[in-house]
Amino acid sequence: MIVSSLQVEANPGLLGIKRKKVFSWDIWEPLLKLAVILSGFVILGYALERDILFSWDFHQVLKMKSPFFRYMFLINSIVFISALVFRTFLWFRYRPYDSAKVESWPAVTVLVPAFNEGETVYDTICSITASDYPQGKLKVIAVDDGSRDDTYSYMLKAKKRFPKMVELIRFDKNMGKRQGIFRGFKKSTSPYFITVDSDTRLEPEALKELLTPLILNPRLGAVTGRIKIWNGDANIYTKMLKANFAMAFDFTRAVQSTFSTVFCTSGAFSAYRSSIVAEILDDWMGQTFLGRKCTYGEDRSLANHILRTGMGTAFQRTAIAFTKVPEKFVKVLKMMTRWARSNIRESIVFSRLMFNRRRRGNYLFPFLEFFSTIAIVFMHIIMFYYFLIAGFIDGNFIIRAIAYTILFGFFYMLYYIRIEGTKDFPYVLVFSLFSSIFMVWIFTAAGFTVTRKSWSTR
Repeated sequence: MIVSSLQVEANPGLLGIKRKKVFSWDIWEPLLKLAVILSGFVILGYALERDILFSWDFHQVLKMKSPFFRYMFLINSIVFISALVFRTFLWFRYRPYDSAKVESWPAVTVLVPAFNEGETVYDTICSITASDYPQGKLKVIAVDDGSRDDTYSYMLKAKKRFPKMVELIRFDKNMGKRQGIFRGFKKSTSPYFITVDSDTRLEPEALKELLTPLILNPRLGAVTGRIKIWNGDANIYTKMLKANFAMAFDFTRAVQSTFSTVFCTSGAFSAYRSSIVAEILDDWMGQTFLGRKCTYGEDRSLANHILRTGMGTAFQRTAIAFTKVPEKFVKVLKMMTRWARSNIRESIVFSRLMFNRRRRGNYLFPFLEFFSTIAIVFMHIIMFYYFLIAGFIDGNFIIRAIAYTILFGFFYMLYYIRIEGTKDFPYVLVFSLFSSIFMVWIFTAAGFTVTRKSWSTR
């Protein structure tokens, strides 16, 4: 069955989503949204009335004589505002590639690594085979990564239904997603291949839209699509992740795409030029960090390896896929910790190749994007711990930190409304508060455990 994004919005059940109406969620959710907005205004009003939002006197807190944190706050503000202006300008300049300009569609292989996915992998394969792509030019290679459930039986079911289109690979034991992609690529013979997570659904036109930039621009080595959440209405955690995904893909990756340096080509849905991947495949498979073999973060690592060759990476807004995210708080933290480990490791890697002579195109914009992101995160972590310590003595500092988070959250709502509309924009503020409270702890934990292999996708 071909499923469009409009159908999904109207009827989530089309993708097997069973909405849980606990405590009449459909009735209470509008009140929750209203409460979030009103609470934000109340806290901002209180901070302004108490003159603690823009009034900074570090000499009275902890009796510090040095204006270090005053200057750090000033620098952080300048970097943040400058980066936001810079990114917004590029965001408005972004345009997706036009698939109507493609004269003919090449052969393509879609790789679907799976581990303990059960029936979900069958639905994923069916959504791929239902794509609007020329008959005879699409192949699906599904890799069972040593699953201990009935995943392989559902792969066999898909193979039986689409015998000419689907091929299978089965590992005797769990080898990891990176190994699954490696084996699938080795079996592929097409000039392009696409990675799709085993819990992802594609729009009918998604494959064509994703391949368009690679076909029209020979200087690109990889393209990532726009990932949406298909269980986004499950609860407050998936709602806020939905807001995060909108900003992460349709804002951040759109900005990076304007200078052909998308730092992460998402494993959920990305396309690659096979000839380029063949050059870096062995290095990617053998990647180590601090003496430990790398397992997680295979998507961002692959993007870095491609950028090192001199080829660019891009984002295609019109290539839409739906993926599933965790619905429980602890699993959300685990997912973000895995992402943070990957970000830390691959940011260090990118810093070494940023000015690689083989890289083509613009050098300034990738540097500004990379530097501003790292600087903001670093200063935010330092100031968070300072606020935390100072808050035990002067509660105004905690209120100040929350007020700033809300202020910026309101601002980001405008971006979200332009991207997704007005339906769920209050959850941008929820995610902003979640990030301010938990992301520092997540990055701290990730920094101390960056070489660990636990909490991986596979």
